[in-house]
Amino acid sequence: MNPLNAYFPLKNKVAVITGAASGIALQIACALSAAGARLAILDERESEGRIITRLLSSKQDKARFWQLDVSNSNAVQRVMAAVEAHFGRIDILINSAGIDADNPSAQGLSIKQWEKAMQANVNGSILCSKHVIPAMERAGGGAIVNVLSLCSMDGERQEAADHVATAAVRVANMNAIRYAAHNIRINSIYPGVVRPPALAAAKRKQGDLTQALTDIAELRMLAGKGSATDVAAGILYLVSDASRFVSGSELVIDAGYGG
Repeated sequence: MNPLNAYFPLKNKVAVITGAASGIALQIACALSAAGARLAILDERESEGRIITRLLSSKQDKARFWQLDVSNSNAVQRVMAAVEAHFGRIDILINSAGIDADNPSAQGLSIKQWEKAMQANVNGSILCSKHVIPAMERAGGGAIVNVLSLCSMDGERQEAADHVATAAVRVANMNAIRYAAHNIRINSIYPGVVRPPALAAAKRKQGDLTQALTDIAELRMLAGKGSATDVAAGILYLVSDASRFVSGSELVIDAGYGG
């Protein structure tokens, strides 16, 4: 048993995770599931999303997949309503969906690249938060965590779209004080660099849940100094009752890389 689960149990909690078919969000999904949460896996990639859902839902409807483009307001509203109807509540939202705008400089960024990045990385987080908050209010509270780009904090000059997208979502975090009275906490996390998960390996081993999740958990970041599990541990803290007095905060998990 993961010792983190004893400190941050999420039994009977329902967590919505966007972009959960790959990357850090996939490891976050594994960690929240292990802590007892039921999961709504949201992603545009249907095939990968359904594979991950099957891996995580081996017990009593622990996970369900919804295909979603987070930049589509009507679709977001429809899916959030469907998640609440299916599970009966929503307690946690992890805004992880996003795209890489090919990291061009401000001068090299085309309008098309700009609009695509803003739609996915800014509008997506804001829309998901907007349409999940009513469900959290009905549930008596909740926790929202925005997974943001580390480049906005380390002075990278070639990450124009990421800088602006992160700044916009940080402004949205100012809603933390507004929703505190509703017992809804909003925080952000800045993870270090994590290599994409070996989804092909997970597919080959989808019949062996333990091995597949172990492979995913061993993803390395920062030249082997950490793993995606370290990021997931930060998420567990921010969505559990252990951080019940924490809102409007920004947590950097990068072994000092961004400093």
